[in-house]
Amino acid sequence: MNDLPLGGKIAVITGAGRGIGKAIALRFAKEGADVALCARSRKELSEVNSIVGRLGRTCLTLSVDLADPTQVRSFCDQIIDKFGAVDLIVNNAGVYLERGTFENSDPELWWKTMEVNIRGPYLITYHLLAVMRRGGKIINLSSGKGYSAGANSNAYHVSKAALNMMTEGLANELWLRDIDVNTLVPGPTATATFDNLPPGQERPPEEILAQDRSSLPKGLPAWERVKHPDEVADFAFYLATRPVGGPTGQIYSLARRPL
Repeated sequence: MNDLPLGGKIAVITGAGRGIGKAIALRFAKEGADVALCARSRKELSEVNSIVGRLGRTCLTLSVDLADPTQVRSFCDQIIDKFGAVDLIVNNAGVYLERGTFENSDPELWWKTMEVNIRGPYLITYHLLAVMRRGGKIINLSSGKGYSAGANSNAYHVSKAALNMMTEGLANELWLRDIDVNTLVPGPTATATFDNLPPGQERPPEEILAQDRSSLPKGLPAWERVKHPDEVADFAFYLATRPVGGPTGQIYSLARRPL
């Protein structure tokens, strides 16, 4: 064990190949944690693995489709086999597959959103809960869309609302084990999902943030701002380092407006 804030901790982060998940994985590794990471892209995971290795941390990576329960179970089994215990779970991975109206939605895509955004976090947490140590933290990445009905993107709204309720229910159950469960709402963040460009045209956060505000997605209040993923990672680190008896069942929003 080292004397870094997360020294000796094992952190599991989903959707860690890019964006917010990658930023959290690297921040946790810099702070001393060994990490288990999953994402769909092997190439992206390999790049993150290399960086974590240069930091001197152990890194387990596996390409996983969270919509596939068998793949999720295999990932969790490998975590248990390699590390034996878990201290931090960050359920970050999510998809935004339907952006139109409910009436014109694709039933397969609507349901796959549920499979990835809520069943995925459920299964990750379910399979690893037995090996979570006292003082553990579960951080569920949600969205302001989970707190308002909206007029489009029904599947995404519903999936995040379900995730929010899972956070609250778990917090009520796990405080007896000194495990805290909280929701983190990043707000607008410079990620591929926010940028919404076709596959293969993704841009790095710095390029997104460098563009003129007028070219950003419409609907943001004048006082809102788009953040770098590292800013979200900073707050995830804050939640990961709260002492036993700290906040649980709470919603932390980095957005600059009411949810």
